[in-house]
Amino acid sequence: MIQTMNMLDGTLGQFDDRMLVTWGNHEFDKGKNKHIPIMNELLAQSEFTWLDSNINWQPDSLQSEKMSKSTIITFGDHKVGVFSYSTDIVHPEYIESFIGFKDIAEHYVPLLRNQGADFVIALTHQWLPDDLAMMELPENIRPDIIFGGHEHYVQTEQVNGRWILKADADAASAIVAEVTFDDNRHQVMPQVVQLDEAFAEDQDTVDLVQQLTQNIDKKYCEKLNREGECLSKVLGYTKNQLMAEETEIRRFETNLGNTLADMILEQFQSCDADVVLLNSGSIRLNQNIPAGSGITVKHLEEMFPYPSDLRLIEFERPVLMDVLAHSISSWTANGHWLQIAGFVFIHDPDKQQVSHVHLKGELEGGFENRTDDKTTIRAVLPYYLISDSTDHDGYTMLNENMQVTCEQSGAQVKAMFKELLESQSEPLEANRDYRICNTTRDQCH
Repeated sequence: MIQTMNMLDGTLGQFDDRMLVTWGNHEFDKGKNKHIPIMNELLAQSEFTWLDSNINWQPDSLQSEKMSKSTIITFGDHKVGVFSYSTDIVHPEYIESFIGFKDIAEHYVPLLRNQGADFVIALTHQWLPDDLAMMELPENIRPDIIFGGHEHYVQTEQVNGRWILKADADAASAIVAEVTFDDNRHQVMPQVVQLDEAFAEDQDTVDLVQQLTQNIDKKYCEKLNREGECLSKVLGYTKNQLMAEETEIRRFETNLGNTLADMILEQFQSCDADVVLLNSGSIRLNQNIPAGSGITVKHLEEMFPYPSDLRLIEFERPVLMDVLAHSISSWTANGHWLQIAGFVFIHDPDKQQVSHVHLKGELEGGFENRTDDKTTIRAVLPYYLISDSTDHDGYTMLNENMQVTCEQSGAQVKAMFKELLESQSEPLEANRDYRICNTTRDQCH
């Protein structure tokens, strides 16, 4: 990643003092103190500046001359000040604390203006609602523009006449903002540029990416004590297109999500599992697999890069409504959106509501009106959603104390899907069955 980013200005081996990045939550995947040497080594390789305005590091942790709290860059007669804000949803051991966005804006916006900045940029990695809140701050502590990330898909919002701009993940797009100064005023004209087939590739970068990919694939196979081409092994075929692109699988029911959830539910039937709750953020392929194509080992490794061990829990029935309310919250391709099995519901994004919740085989009266003696639900879900050492992906109503003993607990989704593919004599046929009916695009009754 660092080497590829170093190529963004067209050259390797040369520091670019106009290239600025900030820290996102996945920069802290290596979050233990034992990882400090690795992090410092990656900082040393960087040919750009890391802004850490709201991060207080632990003593003797990450240290680099390539980190800065803020900066001012001169463009002709104008000075542009930049500060950053990073979300605190992941808190590595080597960070003492994160400063809130209001306090950080209150400090850096006046500071940069006093240092002569004609234009102040906030470079953020946080949810859009927090970016919007930053732009609602009082005039004297409000940045002129926010360039942000985190949601993985393009967003352009304007608040109080000022832009919040977020491009797509995986370099699917970029945003170019042209700033025109006129006396003491400025005008911003943003443009979303799609980096698709029509956009000319940089051949040097293509060559570098191919070389890095080959090296990584080879080392990965060596680590697994397998042949150098192990990732290209075909495990099975798909009859129809498998939907795994993030803006789809993190907002809607998808045929891949259904396949995985149904597979899990069948595996846990022996423990009387009622439903499956699979957070879409655990399915990280971020590309669709075309119909008729092979599903390879690499597809699975990229689909499940993190442990995906499953647990069986039991909770009171009303808790499911709380779970679903969180699943549909901030309906902007978030990883806490659930792919499900064992029940159905209607999702109305306009009203931000869940309704008509029915467990499989449930009486016609509906989930809310159930009158039989079953007062609890048994759900299978990734351990991440209940672990004491995570943020539960926001599912604060769930916890480790809800666990129920089951011989299948600990099973890995990746291993289960691999076994399913290898057992298929025919191509996998994955379909939607409208278990999550979306009122904006489905006929919901």
